[in-house]
Amino acid sequence: MRQGIVGCAAVALCCMIGVAWATALPQVNIITLSSSIPHAALFGLSFDAGKGVAVGAGGMIYESDNAGANWKPNLQTETQLALLAVDRNGVHTIAVGQMGAVLVEDSPGVWKKYDSGQEHRLLTVSVNSSGLTIAAGEFGTVVKSSDGGHTWTASAPDWASMADKDTFGTGEPTIYAAHVSETGEVTIAGEFGVIMRSPDAGTTWHAVRPIQSKAPTIFAMQIVLKGAGNSYAVGQTGELLVSGDGGTAWEERKSITQANYLGVAAAKDGDVVITGMRVMVHSRDAGATWSFLNNSDTTTEWYQAVRAEQTTGHILAVGHSGRIIQIGG
Repeated sequence: MRQGIVGCAAVALCCMIGVAWATALPQVNIITLSSSIPHAALFGLSFDAGKGVAVGAGGMIYESDNAGANWKPNLQTETQLALLAVDRNGVHTIAVGQMGAVLVEDSPGVWKKYDSGQEHRLLTVSVNSSGLTIAAGEFGTVVKSSDGGHTWTASAPDWASMADKDTFGTGEPTIYAAHVSETGEVTIAGEFGVIMRSPDAGTTWHAVRPIQSKAPTIFAMQIVLKGAGNSYAVGQTGELLVSGDGGTAWEERKSITQANYLGVAAAKDGDVVITGMRVMVHSRDAGATWSFLNNSDTTTEWYQAVRAEQTTGHILAVGHSGRIIQIGG
């Protein structure tokens, strides 16, 4: 289904319209780590080596030096455009957002704006430790950088060749999720349920899941190496895909909700959290069973990006009102 894009990216989507059965488990504690005013939305979150960064409306950046336990604002002056996604890997930290905005943390706490060559919103970004970066967003936009976000080139698949001639927009699907592996393999996903993969850093592409005009949009992915556990993709109307081979093949799981899922994160111990619009679900067994988290504001508000902090195993999420929360732990 074609989705309209607004300034707050994926969060301004349809509200929950129904909930199906899910396994009943004891409630998980939700701890508020940081909060701000109602319009101070946060959209992106990333961790590496105990350091965290969250980004959001008005160019807001929050940083943590202690695995997400405490957060402080970084009052950067490079842009006031909304930052919609961020990724941190080794010495590379890159944020992207409205009007093709790209900010790179060139040194600790110092951010600089770079030209992506795009004016469409960039809704997702992923970087590996060598600096290979993919950013993607509206209308099929995909750009790549080989130097940690300083210079960019177009890298989109041939969308026109996959379009459904009878369905508007299938020739330019908005991309909401991207992953760059340490070997340079790239995976992107988004509108019309499409999942594309490139074995050669975005030079050539093949369809893992082709464009299907009625398929739910995929809003987020977490991909891990084959043999390291399950990979997940989530999206519109409770769409949940699971891969046991690092994202080569995906299995669709029965939906337990018609709400829109916006983010997914898995910890090494089998804990998985999916965030969304007025919904949050949790699995303790790598996605075999799920329970709804109905405490805190999870049924009345939204949370978007969710990540597992590897040094502690904690799962954190960001969303409305500048909130940063820890789920369990």
